[in-house]
Amino acid sequence: MEIRPIDFCDEEAYRSFLASFKNDDNPFVAPETTREVTDFKAFVENSRAQETQTTNPDYSTVTKYYAFVNGTIAARIACRWQLEKGNLATIGGHIGYQTAPAFRRQGIMTKLLNFALEEYGKRGISPVLITAREDNVASRKTIENAGGVLENIIDLEDGHRLARYWIRLEK
Repeated sequence: MEIRPIDFCDEEAYRSFLASFKNDDNPFVAPETTREVTDFKAFVENSRAQETQTTNPDYSTVTKYYAFVNGTIAARIACRWQLEKGNLATIGGHIGYQTAPAFRRQGIMTKLLNFALEEYGKRGISPVLITAREDNVASRKTIENAGGVLENIIDLEDGHRLARYWIRLEK
């Protein structure tokens, strides 16, 4: 498995990744996962720019890493570096992730999450907040297996409940 940001040569793999969610009945798929990309070059350039600057003062800088398995994108993880931005400290957390349907339950997200936590450690960011809907058992197990400690469960405006976990990194 190769973990890295998206690049210009990944257009076909990225489009296949997006397409894999089209008929997915998983209720936890993030809206951005299914948002069509019309200009891939601009998408990659924007992804790179978001690592150091934002277009909105409420947005955090973010690095998105992709897990490639034999040239196919199996999963994506977004590392948001500034928890104080927008509603990240309450709802969004530092990390958001998505696994393609064909790659679920194979330990890929566990590896990708551990990679991301190493990146937070390199930046001296600890603890790391990760959230998951209360009813998303798979995501919650992934977080708990990475050392996540449940702080609380909060009610969301849409009627769902959100589990909030903290992971303390070794120094």
